[in-house]
Amino acid sequence: MKLKDEHIEQIAKVLARRVVRDGLVQGKGPLEEEVGKIIFRVIKTDVDKERALEEEAHRLLKAHVKDIESHHISYHKMFQKVKEKLARERGLVL
Repeated sequence: MKLKDEHIEQIAKVLARRVVRDGLVQGKGPLEEEVGKIIFRVIKTDVDKERALEEEAHRLLKAHVKDIESHHISYHKMFQKVKEKLARERGLVL
């Protein structure tokens, strides 16, 4: 997932507005703003975890690029498989 912080912020604001409007949360003060900040942090954390996972998958594959190429294996497919395996091992949902 290649979301920029600006996009995450927009998504968080929309979700916060809907959650507050529908009465799914209750509280005092600028509730929509606080809920938006929480949603932003949750999404940002998840995006950062996926980016770190992708970087690790690229590092692992980098060591085997010649083998991958010599066996005519798609780097992209291998990357996806490695990423999925790492995610499973860490209990992450992609």
